[in-house]
Amino acid sequence: MIRILPRPQHIEEREGRLLLDYHCRITMDSSCPSEVFFYASQLAEQLKKSSGIELLIDRRTSGAHKGIVLCMSEEAGITRENKKEKEAYRLEITPDGATVCAAEKEGLFNGVQTLRQLIIQYGSSLPCLYIEDYPELSVRGWFMDVTRGRIPKMTYLKELADRCSLYKINQMHLYIEHTFLFDGLSEVWRDDTPLTAQDILEFDAYCAERNIELVPSVATFGHLYKVLRTKTFHELSEVEEAEGTAFSFYERMCHHTLNSTDDRAYELVCRLIDEYSPLFRSNLFNINCDETFDLGRGRGKERADEIGSHVMYVQWVNRVCEHVKAIGKRPMFWGDIIAAHPEAIKELPEDVICMTWDYSPTPREINVKKLWENGAHQYLCPGVQGWNQAIHQLDNAYENIKQMAAFAHKYDGEGLLNTDWGDFGHFQHPELSMVGIVYGAAFSWNSDIPEKSAINADISVIEYGDRSASLVEVISHMSNQAVVNWGEFVRILENCRYQVAEREVTAFWEKYDEQTENSQNQIEFCNEAIRNDMAKVSALLVGIEEGKRKYIAPILHMAEGQILINTMFGVIKNVHDGQQNPCTDKRALAEAFEIWYYEYRRQWHKISRESELYRIGELIFWLADYIREL
Repeated sequence: MIRILPRPQHIEEREGRLLLDYHCRITMDSSCPSEVFFYASQLAEQLKKSSGIELLIDRRTSGAHKGIVLCMSEEAGITRENKKEKEAYRLEITPDGATVCAAEKEGLFNGVQTLRQLIIQYGSSLPCLYIEDYPELSVRGWFMDVTRGRIPKMTYLKELADRCSLYKINQMHLYIEHTFLFDGLSEVWRDDTPLTAQDILEFDAYCAERNIELVPSVATFGHLYKVLRTKTFHELSEVEEAEGTAFSFYERMCHHTLNSTDDRAYELVCRLIDEYSPLFRSNLFNINCDETFDLGRGRGKERADEIGSHVMYVQWVNRVCEHVKAIGKRPMFWGDIIAAHPEAIKELPEDVICMTWDYSPTPREINVKKLWENGAHQYLCPGVQGWNQAIHQLDNAYENIKQMAAFAHKYDGEGLLNTDWGDFGHFQHPELSMVGIVYGAAFSWNSDIPEKSAINADISVIEYGDRSASLVEVISHMSNQAVVNWGEFVRILENCRYQVAEREVTAFWEKYDEQTENSQNQIEFCNEAIRNDMAKVSALLVGIEEGKRKYIAPILHMAEGQILINTMFGVIKNVHDGQQNPCTDKRALAEAFEIWYYEYRRQWHKISRESELYRIGELIFWLADYIREL
């Protein structure tokens, strides 16, 4: 069975095989620009890794050796709906050789990635076939939160770019609130490990080589929690009591909106945009402007009472957009606020991109439709369903991404931007995001969406080298065994520790009690299911490609973390219910969580800077002591 992700628009399987050996070459014909040498190098490296065969790279006008030929020709172009497909390619494999041909270098890059996937599976003995392929959405993106707890190391960001490009993802956003070394903002980033201008310049160049557009993304309205708690900038907050607010993961999600009536706030935003934007090749700038919960409720209340908070929102976004356009960039913003007044999109610059998001397994089509009817340029934005989780909710991710991709295809979306947020400290390990990332790449490229079991099998083989094709299905089953997720767990703990979110916590207990007749039995059942799935994953390791086994350790470790969270929750629930569970050794449980955190910290440091890891540690240590005192 030939597995390719995303699935090509047209594929013909043919008889025979191409056998590559030392007589062969990877040849760039004279039509190829110099950048194509990198594409050829990718093929050579992949072939060496997957089969041990080392092919030389050549450049000829005629008389090429048998092997792989890369060429560019206008005749290789593919036209769809009277529009030339810039990223289209043709791939033909015969017993005499393989040819990747495209009209543009972007298409040639895509064809090379398809050939790489075949080499991953078949090594130097490739099945004969013919492919004509092109994407249905021009933008297939991934959005990563690198500001609320976890900042990946540059080595890991580059590894992610490599892995994303294999699936023809061509846009990436790194979301920033405060984790960049902005001039004059040392009070904000002083306790963090921020990205620098050199980091961005280096990563931008790395992405460009892999056909990925790196887009600047900075919070410019809401989500400025750390900024607005400082002595220097607290007066710019909509909420007056922002300065010095005690940190909690819950509060971080609440009061963080700029006072749009204060020109100093606008001056700050312009300063950040002007400092950050020159580091990127992209002509886009993401100003975010989502979840402005506090708008018009504090310092701007008088103005909100006069004209309405929704008008204030549009005025601010318009003002920031105009500045972005003045520096030669195309603005983008999140569409959650304007969705309530979709006609207001007409008051913003004509070319602004509205990023319409919905993370439900059954997202609302009406918001997308209304914005489309009002002429909005839209990215549809689902999520990998990892934030607030120890193990990503893959069933929900599949349904959410599938539906949002369908909306993008139906309502002329300019692209799909798949999101990966860091709510509550970015507790989740980024490795578990890869499945959702590939879902997004596949569903945005081809509107013919495969069944979940089929694409999970494809991902198991291509991404993880699992010849059994079962790994992702096992992880998916494991992900359904959370009695509570990390986000709910944090809310309960912080209510115990700080007395925050009391109403929300009370509502959770009521809901949980209604849904659960015997919580202890449920916890034991779910934990046993996780242990069984962990055993299955461990058994698969022997058949997984050696270089990819490193991806499995964090999956198993986070599974163990979910067992501990389930168990800890059971103890806390007994306290809530006024009961004791004599079967639980609370001191041993506290120690087990601390030992787990020791390994968590090791896994974190392998791929991430220190950042705000300590905040997760503080909460776990507090919980361990709390459990001991019981």
